[in-house]
Amino acid sequence: MKPERKQLLKKTKLSKAVKEINSIELQEKAENRYAKLLAENTLIHPVLEKHLRQSILPAVAVYEVLLSAGISKEIAFQVIRSSVLEAARPMSKVFQTAGRLPFFFSLFRKMCPLSVRMEFGDPGWKMEWKRNDCNGIEWNCHECFYVDRLKYYGVPELASIFCESDDVVYGNIPGVIWGRTKTIGDGAEICDFRFYNQHKKWRDV
Repeated sequence: MKPERKQLLKKTKLSKAVKEINSIELQEKAENRYAKLLAENTLIHPVLEKHLRQSILPAVAVYEVLLSAGISKEIAFQVIRSSVLEAARPMSKVFQTAGRLPFFFSLFRKMCPLSVRMEFGDPGWKMEWKRNDCNGIEWNCHECFYVDRLKYYGVPELASIFCESDDVVYGNIPGVIWGRTKTIGDGAEICDFRFYNQHKKWRDV
């Protein structure tokens, strides 16, 4: 394995999974598979490139290699899940800290659409905004780049892991109710993103 490839996966959301692979041979196979996946994807859009490099392709590479080594789907899935969710925890802490600010929801109302547009926009995702007021923020996602690419590589079951990472990031923000009930990655027709201001009587609106 070329030296410059040794650290590629360790810089992604699958770094924990790579460290847990005891076999050097399997680590090398995962690194080589990841490099091949990068090479065969035309990375021309910066947003899509980030998601491919950091999340999608590393998950595919490690998962495929674990399965090829005779590890069961259930165990391989949990290895990927554990790593992705662990990678989501630092951002969760950021939101938990910011959520204590008295004006957080007002700030979040401005930040959220901008962040979604920059990180999960077209191409890749199709978003339909439903609401953005002092009581709540709501939008639906009709197409998901993660689901599309993971289906392409024959591992659609991994999509639910990245949906769950949203629960880790957004599920414990002080004063904010994370109200998503369904995702495309879990087989629904849409992802219904919902954030509600816990300090408002949003249920009565």
